[in-house]
Amino acid sequence: MGQTPSPAEARLNQAMASQDPKQIAQAQMQLSTRLKGTQRIEMQMRSLETAIDASDFTLANNLLAQADTRPQWSDYAPRRAQLLAGFAQWQAGQTDQALNSVSNLPLPLTAEEGIRRLSLMAAIEEAAHRPIDAARQRTALGGMLSGAEADTNQAALWNDLNSAPPQAIADAIKSESNPVFIDWLGLNLVYRTRPGELQSWIQNHPNHPAVTSGFANMLTGQASATAIPMPTGNGPIIVLLPLSGDYQTISKAISDGINFAHDRLGLAGDRSVQIMDSGETLASFSQALNTALAAQPSVIIGPLLKEQIPALNNIPGNAPPIIALNTPSDGTALPPGIISYSLSPDADARATADQMIKDHKMTALVFAADNGLGHRIADAFTHEYTLLGGQILDSAYFDPSATDFSTQLRSLLQVHAPRTGVFQPTIRTDAEGIFLGATSQQSRMIVPQLDYFGADQLPRYGVGMIYNGTPNVLADQDKNGLVIPVEPILLAANAGPNDPLLGTYERASLSQLPRLFAFGSDAMLIASDLKTLLGHQPLTGLTGTLTLSLTGEIDRKPAWGRFKQGLLQPLEGTDTHNIPSTVLSDPDTPTKAAQDKAAIPAVQPGAEQQDQTGTPPAAQPPVHPDDRPSETAVPTFTDGGGLAPAPTTH
Repeated sequence: MGQTPSPAEARLNQAMASQDPKQIAQAQMQLSTRLKGTQRIEMQMRSLETAIDASDFTLANNLLAQADTRPQWSDYAPRRAQLLAGFAQWQAGQTDQALNSVSNLPLPLTAEEGIRRLSLMAAIEEAAHRPIDAARQRTALGGMLSGAEADTNQAALWNDLNSAPPQAIADAIKSESNPVFIDWLGLNLVYRTRPGELQSWIQNHPNHPAVTSGFANMLTGQASATAIPMPTGNGPIIVLLPLSGDYQTISKAISDGINFAHDRLGLAGDRSVQIMDSGETLASFSQALNTALAAQPSVIIGPLLKEQIPALNNIPGNAPPIIALNTPSDGTALPPGIISYSLSPDADARATADQMIKDHKMTALVFAADNGLGHRIADAFTHEYTLLGGQILDSAYFDPSATDFSTQLRSLLQVHAPRTGVFQPTIRTDAEGIFLGATSQQSRMIVPQLDYFGADQLPRYGVGMIYNGTPNVLADQDKNGLVIPVEPILLAANAGPNDPLLGTYERASLSQLPRLFAFGSDAMLIASDLKTLLGHQPLTGLTGTLTLSLTGEIDRKPAWGRFKQGLLQPLEGTDTHNIPSTVLSDPDTPTKAAQDKAAIPAVQPGAEQQDQTGTPPAAQPPVHPDDRPSETAVPTFTDGGGLAPAPTTH
């Protein structure tokens, strides 16, 4: 009979069966504590390499701190030791030394070592904000990978190139010698500046990896922006908004922003602005659109409502540029030649996924509302996050009308607490962040409950509709620690008297909806300077940095803020610090967390006994008085301009 494996060996076998690199790396390090000599050295090195190969650099850094055989690594396996030493230098902030160590490994390298070397070099270059250098490493790496790994690397390579300015791409082409990388650069430049030539590029490069993998063909289906016409003549800019009815308040804020950009900022000063009532139905918008077209405008802005967008399918071929302030409800593309600009929560969710990866949060939980909007937000986040190499550990959905989320949060966080005594919960340790697909009202209830159940130091991220742009310390202190994408103008409210956007923010706040005011102002910015966008150059607006994608959508790069002591403050760089939670009276003193948790009244023993048997007790989290559910639901506008107060009713 074979020898029974030890608990540590059994855990490693179980992790290997699950094919979860994080579990495998942790189990390898745990098993190493039972080994001696070269076996211990080998297992500890292998543990770090497993985490690095999975691009889980936070875990690798934690495992590095646990390794007690590092002095022996150079004698045992010099090449592997040098690569791990380079990783340690990178984690210590010594970027140049790290690149030198990793790039100059003694030859010959095994295939596994070669892949690990290039992957790590690319990650270091990306972290140092050198995207072209990172893409160069990923080009070399692509020749060593296949299947899903090759696809993931190719997506990362393309993201690197897209984050570099077109001029930098053009300059790199002149100095490069690797023909495969030169062609990657050329493809990116064609895609961003001459999309009409994509098909010709594909025909001229039949053996390039971008073509043989199908990646380049995918790009050709995204080039609808080439049909967008330039404005002609000095006809008026006509804006179609629902000026009466349920969306009157929202349209007023947007039109205020449009008029501000035209009258005060001088945008499109050679043309007049006419704002017309589009009504709230498809028929009313179609009628208003025909009236607008008859006035021979230079640009049309609208519609605002999703249900009105199908009217754009019938526009004549000689129509002027049209800037829709929303996206189709079914996720389909707009007709060719139409520009789509919105503050869509879906786009915010994708931006948040990018930010979490930049913040080195590589494993995440998702907690979203169980409705159409919540699922859309969660799906958008999940798709982008996994594409960038992140791992979704678990997802949960809550009733949008609920105030108690204890059952879902206990399961999602894997909460454990003693059956008796002071309620001091512990949560799962594999999650590096949590994404909330929630509204402002829901977030004010969820965040305190996260803190109550022991997740007060778990980084939490959300979408821009969590904040309407008006500071409210009393309400927003229940969002402490939450990181969100935000329009730059909204950060001016708390930035001090010297902020250059403060005056504009004060004007925007008069509309009661400063976020939508900024949305309207940037719609006018787009209408006034389409030439810059069609030339694939960015515009700096009140809602962020705006660029035009090949699909005709305005891509918006937002600013980032984090709630601290009830105020949304600018987020500097990457988020690597302890977060200010709702249970900490001093957000900058993380050691008080345990003390404050101990001060929370103990849960009744009976309830905790139920918890031990798998039945969650009723939660006792703090609930903000404004978050009590209302008796009647009111319509809200949650796409074109984000969450707004209840529309005026008549």
